[in-house]
Amino acid sequence: MRQKNHKKILVAGGDLRYGYTAASLADHLETYAVGFQSVVSDQVQLVESVADKIPLCDVLVLPMPVSDDGILVNAPFSQRNISISHLLTTLKPGALVLGGKFGKSQEIFEQSGFETIDYLVREEFSTRNAVPTAEGAIQIMMEEMPCTICGSQILILGFGKIGSRLAATLHAMGAEVTVAARNVVKRAEAEMLGCRSIAFSELEHAVKDADVICNTVPALVLTESILEQIRQDALILDLASKPGGVDWDAAQTLGKRVVWALSLPGKTAPVTAGRIIAKTILHILDERGILDV
Repeated sequence: MRQKNHKKILVAGGDLRYGYTAASLADHLETYAVGFQSVVSDQVQLVESVADKIPLCDVLVLPMPVSDDGILVNAPFSQRNISISHLLTTLKPGALVLGGKFGKSQEIFEQSGFETIDYLVREEFSTRNAVPTAEGAIQIMMEEMPCTICGSQILILGFGKIGSRLAATLHAMGAEVTVAARNVVKRAEAEMLGCRSIAFSELEHAVKDADVICNTVPALVLTESILEQIRQDALILDLASKPGGVDWDAAQTLGKRVVWALSLPGKTAPVTAGRIIAKTILHILDERGILDV
């Protein structure tokens, strides 16, 4: 069995995947967790609140997003609020703070002398995380659509990590996939997968025939004028982070069927998603000389 590093790490808050993140980290470090009613590993030392006796930690792992208000950590499974200011008291001087989308909380940690790292921007994370996101999106399509994916007309907006993975998988399942991308190179890559590609300037016409429109662009792309061209029986699936890519007021007024699928990996594949976060964190710690992975 691998000998644990002597460093201490605290996982605070987050959805179901973070319980599995803590379990994976516990194979390497002395791991504590707060904000969960239970954890899947006996190696993780679960505490009820930050006020409980926790030794000063070298690393703090926070969820994505870290906080909605800059005051409390995002902790949907916690029976008690987790205050960011209270978390500061659990850290050693010079401790490393890892989270996804810090927002207002970043300034709080940095003003207190702690370095913050956003693991969401890591290329390795986004590449691995695209897999459970794409599979979760396909699960929603299969639940929401009255027909098979095979033979369906599916329009994907954006061809980044998630869009490209989704396009490849849907094409392999027999869907007729069209990709909208601004970059001509990305459009060429989509065509090499066997998909049709269009520019965003063609979107208003392209949406008319789609059974599913799946957006991965975190900016307003499905405007009122474009929504008006979408069939009433079509499914609009928005995978983009806040604020999303759909004019929600217009969609509601027009009676369009929209699913905004935020944080899909944490809902549809929490075990895999948790392991992906843990692996990314361990690589960061290794690069910092905190851990040999």
